[in-house]
Amino acid sequence: MKPDIDATGKYVEIVYSQKAKRSGKVCGDYVLVERSHEATTAILADGIGTGIKANIASVMCASRLMELLRQGFTLREACERIVNTMHEARTSDIPFSAFSVCRILNSGHATIISYEIPSPILLSRRFATYLPQQRFLPMGLEMVAEVNCMLDSDDGIILISDGVSQAGMGRQYSMGWGVQAVSYFANGLLAQGFSVKDIPEKIVAKVKEISGKTYGDDTTCLLLLCRDARVMNILTGPPLKKASDEKVVKMFMETKGIRVVCGSTTVEVVARVLKKPVMVKDISGSYHKPPSYEIAGIDYATEGALTLNQVYNILEENPNKLEPDSSVSDLYRLFHASDVINFFVGTATNRGHESIVFRQMGIFPREVIVKLLAEKLRKMGKLVNLEYV
Repeated sequence: MKPDIDATGKYVEIVYSQKAKRSGKVCGDYVLVERSHEATTAILADGIGTGIKANIASVMCASRLMELLRQGFTLREACERIVNTMHEARTSDIPFSAFSVCRILNSGHATIISYEIPSPILLSRRFATYLPQQRFLPMGLEMVAEVNCMLDSDDGIILISDGVSQAGMGRQYSMGWGVQAVSYFANGLLAQGFSVKDIPEKIVAKVKEISGKTYGDDTTCLLLLCRDARVMNILTGPPLKKASDEKVVKMFMETKGIRVVCGSTTVEVVARVLKKPVMVKDISGSYHKPPSYEIAGIDYATEGALTLNQVYNILEENPNKLEPDSSVSDLYRLFHASDVINFFVGTATNRGHESIVFRQMGIFPREVIVKLLAEKLRKMGKLVNLEYV
């Protein structure tokens, strides 16, 4: 069995800039993102008004919509339920929120459904153009707009709240800046050589400029950038049965992406199956600098549980603090540089992990630390697969 995602899949990077109407106050816009093996879903909700009340409305809207999708509702079904509630909110005291939801499949197919919110903008490295809301779907007594498109690598979708489209209303623009003008502005930035990732921040800064050095409303610009996934495969721990060594190593070697081996015994298993010599690259004798190895065909190899525990401890630290020439620092960088991380976790018993010395030093055994790492990596926006062998 191979992991669900390999290097041929698309990864959606999320970049957004957001400002509250009143500096230092709660923003009434809310962004929620969730990744799965099949797709990335992003929701931008814009609560009516500003401040706490608007924030509660947007958080409730986005959270409920995402939960409906988790429960297996289709995009349209989930949106219809939310829209029906929003219709009731027009005549009752229910919190009201506009929203836009974008789902991008690993193939690059994107679907955007918008309710009472500006049209999305299609973005590439060379140009930007707004996507007119030409297809309207009735949902109860309300209407939503649906847009579908295919995204190639380095294409993206920009979602904006009306704090962007209505910027400058009554000042430079009688009806506000407008989505089409926003796309023209993005085109200008691309022509000047700015990175696609710079665009959300530049758009929000422009909103402040044309609104008289302030924000007329809560303002959000959200970019979903589609690109080829950077995949890292980690084999840690020998398989449960020694007879499975060759099969597991072969599966590991055939999976697309960079290959990392964690564990001295695991290194020996891989070297034996590949019939390649192991060269000890770095031994410092220090607890904080576990040894690393070299094997032909493997991108990086190091000690196992000790290294993984230390990486877990520093995973959220500033990279400027990293110690040079350390296998822990190297593995930290590999994790941060990867979008998809496939763990191949050997389930053979390691008697060494049962030693009281490991407990004294607070070192979790492999089966524990891998799950903790996976949880932290997912919170960082990585897509993590665990395969037990």
